[in-house]
Amino acid sequence: MEEYRIINLEPLKIEKYKGLRYFIISNPFLRLNGYAELPENWKDGEEDYIAVHGGITFKGYVRDGKEKVKVIGFDTLHAFDGPEDWPLYRVEVECRHLINEIIEVMEENEEETEEEQEWNSWKQSKASRDGDL
Repeated sequence: MEEYRIINLEPLKIEKYKGLRYFIISNPFLRLNGYAELPENWKDGEEDYIAVHGGITFKGYVRDGKEKVKVIGFDTLHAFDGPEDWPLYRVEVECRHLINEIIEVMEENEEETEEEQEWNSWKQSKASRDGDL
């Protein structure tokens, strides 16, 4: 998912959870969609590792007043999704789950980076000892 779009609809609800905002917006079919703010150091493509209802179906921006906020989101228009299945409180729960997933992906990538740094440091010290530098 590479393209960034902008949703200019007014959110029904904006809340903060674990330091990130989430937005609930009614789509043109009067169903609720959920979106979660992305951290500044988010890398494109990491959303492919997130498990949320129906998968990530949106990557782009929503408006919080005048500010555009970079988000990923999900919708509730999948086969067998009825409006009664996705009331506001349930979309909120899924938004919090989405934020938990974002945090988990960020932590996993941070651990990989630390492992890569250790590996690169070991290779450099080995090359220095072996006289390859």
